[in-house]
Amino acid sequence: MLFPSLFLLLLGCLTSWLVIHLCVLSGMGQGGDADPQHHHTHTGVIPRVGGLGIVMGFALTYLLCFIYLDDQDNKSLIHYGIFLGAAASFLLGFIDDFHPLGAKVKLLAQIIIGVVAYQCGISIERVGIPFTDVIVPLGFFSMWLTIIWIVALMNLINLIDGLDGLAGGISLLLMGLLAFLAYESGVAISFVLALGMVGAISGFLFHNFPPAKVYMGDSGAYLIGFVIAALSLINSEKGTVLAALIAPVMALALPIADVAFAMLRRSINGLPIFRPDQGHIHHRMRRAGLSRQKTILVLYAISLFALLGGLLAFAYQGRFLPIFFGFAFVIILFTLRGQKITTGLIRQRVTDSLQTRRDTRNALYLMEWLIVEAERADTGNHLWADYHFILKKMGFCRAVLTISGDERSFYLQDSPQDDLSLLWSEAHQIGNKTSLHVYADKAYFSEGQFAIISDLAAEAWSKASARWKSINQGDLSFEAEASEATDYQQQQVRSLYRPTYD
Repeated sequence: MLFPSLFLLLLGCLTSWLVIHLCVLSGMGQGGDADPQHHHTHTGVIPRVGGLGIVMGFALTYLLCFIYLDDQDNKSLIHYGIFLGAAASFLLGFIDDFHPLGAKVKLLAQIIIGVVAYQCGISIERVGIPFTDVIVPLGFFSMWLTIIWIVALMNLINLIDGLDGLAGGISLLLMGLLAFLAYESGVAISFVLALGMVGAISGFLFHNFPPAKVYMGDSGAYLIGFVIAALSLINSEKGTVLAALIAPVMALALPIADVAFAMLRRSINGLPIFRPDQGHIHHRMRRAGLSRQKTILVLYAISLFALLGGLLAFAYQGRFLPIFFGFAFVIILFTLRGQKITTGLIRQRVTDSLQTRRDTRNALYLMEWLIVEAERADTGNHLWADYHFILKKMGFCRAVLTISGDERSFYLQDSPQDDLSLLWSEAHQIGNKTSLHVYADKAYFSEGQFAIISDLAAEAWSKASARWKSINQGDLSFEAEASEATDYQQQQVRSLYRPTYD
């Protein structure tokens, strides 16, 4: 048993590593800086081809199942459903990586993948009640819970892919847990595929551990998320209902909590709940001074601790979970000490939230307007003039925008320009060639409000400039001119378009 297991691990690892290495050598996915991806922590162009290596490692392992396993293990429609769902998940993400799809399109496609997986027999038919031997059949709710489980896992892995090595490392730990659960439960195909994914993700991490040479992209994230969801459900076929559902959830405790707090934070601030930001735990740790490597190692340690809790849930049917949760609660209290949370602070936060929601809603409307105006601007200077307008409407009193060393600035009269102690200020790097520095009067913003509006202002220019580049097929500079109008209506719009300079 040891030799076949090591063979699967090494095969998946070498296949993934080699495919990604060849993609990097060929320059695949290393286009220009057309879309700088405002919330990414890298300023360079990192190819999003890691999913190719992972899917090849997974596919090769799947094919070996027909050699390693007997006919009884391979004839079930469930086993074909795993590969069909994994391939569809990868393809959906791969298309989105190179030709971005809308959120509604991706959600619909994920739901279809979940329905097909359910029809193939990958489903939650029953759930065990913790600390008892009671098994509850789900009946009508089975399909809906299955779809929610699959869609949630696919998006969860994608949402935590915000730091080099983070999503890959946590997925590696979880695949190791699923391999152990499958081995203990006697689910041969789940064990083989989980081992193959452990190898494939390991090969990817050689290229993704800080500093990353490649990202897994949506293709890798959706693939891994689907396989985690499917294998955990297949493990439950042998009766380990508690372990199959609770253990993976506990192993993913860190990303689940991080995403939940992110959604709550965005909701309080009036932002779309799925909008990327830099408020995740790894961003906070980086701002606290930890290097990328130390940040990722700390997060691995936390995830490993949570994974041990998942193993306890499996091995002892939850008997030691109260001790685990008690220990985790002590850690949470320790991390919160010194925060000085008072009723006055809570009341102030609620007041700030109401004002921030209004300011945020206004800033989002202005950002969408600037993106549309990028289609009409006939020069880079005209787009900069439009940007003046939204900066003033957002409440900034001063801004400096630099593109490839060429600088433009604006400021409002009667604002405290010289006394920086009266101003909030923040610098943003937008892609490789552009930087933005904005200032606002402290009398009009709290620190938290300024941070949110400042980030939206930078995102507005990032998306508007990306729209300009896409339409005009060229880099944006202040002196850049739009490409020739393709029809009379577009020419008329540009002729009427005359922004006012300050």
